[in-house]
Amino acid sequence: MKPAKPVFQSVVDLGLRDVGVKNQPRRLAAHVGRWMPAIAVLAILFVVVACAVLRRSGAGDGAVALFALLWTMTVVRLAVKLAAGAPVAVIRVTAGGQNQLVWLAHAAAVLVALAALVLGQLLLLPAAVLSALMALMVWRGGRRIPELLQRLGEQREPGEAVLGDGLGTAAGERRQDALRVVAATDRRLLLVSASGIVEVAYAQIRGFAIEWKVAGRVGSLTLSAEGVPVIASMNPPNLVSIARALRANGVQPSDPDALAEAEGAWEEALQRRRPHGPLLDRAGMSRPAFDHGLWLLLGLAAAVFYLNSFGVGLGNMRDAIPALLAAPVLCAICGYVSRTRSSLAYLAPLNLLVLPIFFFADPGDVLAFMIALSALAAVGLAAGAALRGDSDSPAAEGPPRGGLRAALSGLSLIRISTVLLAVMGVTVTAASAAGVEMTTLWRTVQDETALRLPADGRSNLSGGGASLRYTAASGLRELVTDEHLEAGPDDGARWELRTAPSAGFNAITLAHYIFDDPRLDDAAAVAEFVKGKDEEHAKLAGGRVGHTRRGVDGRTGYVWKHRTANGYWYFTAWFPQPVHTVRLECIARSREERFRRLCAEAMSSLAFAD
Repeated sequence: MKPAKPVFQSVVDLGLRDVGVKNQPRRLAAHVGRWMPAIAVLAILFVVVACAVLRRSGAGDGAVALFALLWTMTVVRLAVKLAAGAPVAVIRVTAGGQNQLVWLAHAAAVLVALAALVLGQLLLLPAAVLSALMALMVWRGGRRIPELLQRLGEQREPGEAVLGDGLGTAAGERRQDALRVVAATDRRLLLVSASGIVEVAYAQIRGFAIEWKVAGRVGSLTLSAEGVPVIASMNPPNLVSIARALRANGVQPSDPDALAEAEGAWEEALQRRRPHGPLLDRAGMSRPAFDHGLWLLLGLAAAVFYLNSFGVGLGNMRDAIPALLAAPVLCAICGYVSRTRSSLAYLAPLNLLVLPIFFFADPGDVLAFMIALSALAAVGLAAGAALRGDSDSPAAEGPPRGGLRAALSGLSLIRISTVLLAVMGVTVTAASAAGVEMTTLWRTVQDETALRLPADGRSNLSGGGASLRYTAASGLRELVTDEHLEAGPDDGARWELRTAPSAGFNAITLAHYIFDDPRLDDAAAVAEFVKGKDEEHAKLAGGRVGHTRRGVDGRTGYVWKHRTANGYWYFTAWFPQPVHTVRLECIARSREERFRRLCAEAMSSLAFAD
C-alpha cells in the first residue's frame, strides 16, 4: 500500500513554546463562506430537487435508501474537503486549566443532542449517545492533562527551552496510564505520564522513525532507546515539531526524506490563503460582457418562465420543474458570456422574474422555488464562468451617470433588482404575519373585471351545456369568467360561485370545453384523457391520487378528491364527451365546511343539456 502522508488541520498548544501559528477567525470564516454556496447547492439538489423527483416518480424503498446513502457519502466527502483546505487551527491545553479539547467535544455533543430533540428523529439518538460518550471520555482524559503539564513544569530546569511537544498515547499501556506529554527540549527528551517522568538524554537515542496512520491524521513515533515506549498516536504537527527537535540535537531519522516531506507539507499548511479575489468584483461587473450576459439571461429566462407555449414555466397549470431544471443550462451559457465569476450577481434579477408568482401561488411554494432556482442557477453561472475564465484585458470604464445606458447597465439592474427583492421580501413577510394572502390582489382584479350576476341559487353557464343549483346565502358571488378558447361555440365557458377575495379562494366552478386533439369520441381517447388528469392531480397533491367513477344525469363522470400540497381542499368531476365536455370543480380553504356542503348540492343537482 502507498504510505500515508500527514494531514495538518490543527496543532495542540500546550503553552510550552510558540507553535508557529495563531487562530485566524476571519480566514476561517472566509473559507467556510466560500464553501457555503456549494453546501447550499448540494442541500437543494439532494433535499429539494431529488425529493421532488422521487415523489413524482413514486420511487420505492430501494431508491430512497440509495439516495440516502449517496447523500451521506456526499456530506462526508464535503466535510473532509472543507476541513482539508481550512487554515490550521490552534487548540490550547495548558497547565492553568484551559482545555479547548473538552469544550469542542462538549459543543459537538450538545449540538447533536439539540438536533435529536428538535427534529424528534429516533435515528439521531444513537449519534447523540455516541457524542455524549465521547465528550465524557475527553472530559475524563482532559482533566489529567493539566496535571501532567504541571509535573513537566516542575521538572524543567531554569532556562531550558522546549523545541517540540505533543500529546500522545504509549503503546502497550493500560488506558488510564497510556497518556503521555512528550517534550523535546534543547537538553533532553521528557515523557510525562501519570506514573512518573522518563528522562532520556539525546546521546542515548540511536535514531527515530515516524509513521502516519488513519489516512495521515495520526502519527506514531518510535525511538531507538532503552525504556522508551512507542508513542502510538500523536497529532501530526506536534509530531513534526518533536522530530525537528530530535534531529537538531543529533538524533537522525530512519527516513530523512519522509521527514523532509512532512516538514514541507507543514509549511504549506501554514501558508494556506484564499486563492481568488473578491466574489463580486466591481471591475468585472463594469465590463460590457457582464451586461451582455445579464441581458441574455433575462431574455432566455422570461421566455422559459412565461412566453413559451409548451406548458412549461410559472403560472397557473404550468409545470415549473422543467423550467427549474433548465435554469442551470441557461445560466451556464450566460455565465460563459459574462466572462467573470461576478455573474453570480445575476441571481438577483433572475429571482425578480419570479416575484409576480407571489400574486398567484402560495408564498411557501414560491419561496421554495426561488431557493431551488438560486442554487441551480449558481451552479450554472459558476460553471460557465469557469469555462471561459476571467478576462485578462483591463476593465472597460463603467457607463457615465445618467442616461439610458447607465440605467440599463448590468450593475444598475442588479442594484435595482436587489432593492425590489428586499421590498418584496418585507411585503410578503408582513402580509403573512398579518394573515393576508398575496393572491387576494389578482382575485380582486378578476372579481371586479368579470361579469357579476345575482347569487340566485342557480348557475348561468354560457351556452347552457350544464346547470346546477345551490343554497343562496350572504357572502356568495356569482361570476362569469369565460376563457374563450375558440375551439368551438362556448368553448371555455366558465361560471363561478365565490366568496369575497378577502375571505381567500373558495370557489365552485362549472365549465364547458371542446377537445379536438384528441377528440374524446372513443374509450381509448377517454382513458388517455383520464390518465393525464391523474398526473395533473398528482402534481397538485404532491403524491399519487386515484380517481373514482360516478354516474350523473345519464353521463359517466371521473372524480378526483384530495387535499393539495398547499393545503386546499379540492374536488373535481370531469364528464368527457365528444363535443360537450363539462367539469365541476370545488376548491376551498378558509370556508371548507361551507363549500363542502355547497359542492355536494351542486353535484346532486347537476344536469346536462341534451
